[in-house]
Amino acid sequence: MIGQPFYGAIVVLAVWLGMEVAARLAKRRGLPAEHVWRAMLWMAPCALLGARLWFILLPPEAVVALGRTTQWLLTNFFDLNQGGVAIWTGGLGIFGAVIGGGAAMWFYARRHKQPLGAWLEIAVIALAVGQTVGRLANGLNGEHYGVPTDLPFGVLIAERARVGLYSDLARFPPETTRFHPVWLYEMLLTGALAFGLWRTWRAKTAHNGDLALWYLLFYCGGRFFLEGLKVNVPRIGAANAMQIVCALCAAAAALRLLRR
Repeated sequence: MIGQPFYGAIVVLAVWLGMEVAARLAKRRGLPAEHVWRAMLWMAPCALLGARLWFILLPPEAVVALGRTTQWLLTNFFDLNQGGVAIWTGGLGIFGAVIGGGAAMWFYARRHKQPLGAWLEIAVIALAVGQTVGRLANGLNGEHYGVPTDLPFGVLIAERARVGLYSDLARFPPETTRFHPVWLYEMLLTGALAFGLWRTWRAKTAHNGDLALWYLLFYCGGRFFLEGLKVNVPRIGAANAMQIVCALCAAAAALRLLRR
């Protein structure tokens, strides 16, 4: 596992790469690249707020097991050690970040009279690039892993990163028990998605706004299956909440594409 400074450095690198990609693509389309950096002043805090709210509304199993349910996190919101405001203790959701950042981008584009569809297509390519790099921090920190596997590329997970029944070290010895590297699978998914979206964008073969729908379809479709492998997922009753969200988003994107 890595320390917070190194973890944070990878996240900052992921954000910077995403912004740099967006700026370069904007120049190729004749759009003012300075809007990328200006919009980020709005998008970054909104994405952070959205990511934290997502975590509060859909806390993972290990957090709920400690008594930190949604109700507890909201009731004790200003508890600086464990409450909803304690973002420095960890707990963010990528879907919330996308919603928050996307809302800020929509507001910025409207205010500055920018073509939302063109910027949206650039944004999803940049987002996929940033996600690919950002997941490396999760992997190095022992996060976003799946159930045990006998596959040769399974990864060892340190004792302090274990959750749930996998905390039983007698049953799942840390020296020999390997787990699915779900973070790596997602890196491959978003990396391939970034490349495919970029190729389509460069060829100008998609209708305005379609790239965002393709992103939703393939990312959420792939993430649906990855969530089935993951441990420590948020649940609604007995159901995997993230699989429900992914299925709904992928279905909505597919339906919209079919109606084009």
